Amino acid sequence: MKKNYLFLMTGFTVIMMLFAACKKDYYQDSGLAKGKFNGSVLDYLKSKPEYFSDVVKVIEITQMEDVFRKENITFFAPSNDCFDSTLRIVNSTLYLLGKDTISSYTQVPAQLWREMLTRYLFKGKYMLNDIPQIDPVQYKTYPGVFIRSYDGLPMNLGVVYHSDGGAQYVGYRQLQVSYTADISQPPMTWYAAPVASVNIEPDNGVVHVLVFRTHYFGFSPSEFFSRVVQYGLGK
Repeated sequence: MKKNYLFLMTGFTVIMMLFAACKKDYYQDSGLAKGKFNGSVLDYLKSKPEYFSDVVKVIEITQMEDVFRKENITFFAPSNDCFDSTLRIVNSTLYLLGKDTISSYTQVPAQLWREMLTRYLFKGKYMLNDIPQIDPVQYKTYPGVFIRSYDGLPMNLGVVYHSDGGAQYVGYRQLQVSYTADISQPPMTWYAAPVASVNIEPDNGVVHVLVFRTHYFGFSPSEFFSRVVQYGLGK
């Protein structure tokens, strides 16, 4: 009986140790998303229209389908809700100023869509483990990394190591992509877009899905609005 008890306790201890080891590798919201997708990045986005039908529309308007089908890329995918949030603010501002509002994506010039879309797009494949830590408070020690977007805009990629039980940097890790019009400004002023699911691997790169509840497409609705005024709207 004693031997059986010791055997059970040993097994339970091993299981708990394995669980504790795995606990360090978890993520917020939709969790750890590691998996291959049989198809291109564009195929992956089209396979989930409930989340990504709007970004697919924009890819088509900008005529960037071949980029998302054939080139080796990293894409931080914004959901339909991100578009809705931005256009709601932009249209409200246009309405208050007595200007025409956006009722169709084709009214927005392709140049403007591309400017905003490529902020989420990078040449090459960047998995979670390829990206260094960022801490806005200890920025000099943990700065993440500035990488040029597909169209050459400097964007910051970084992994936030959260606290757990009062211990710094031992909680869940969260990838984020950040935009700032002035990289000399402190990171607290940047527009940071946290990632919900990481390391989804289509045939031609990797997709990281953004947390949709807290992000506006283009990062800054006011900047999107100013570009709409600058470029004008089509019919």
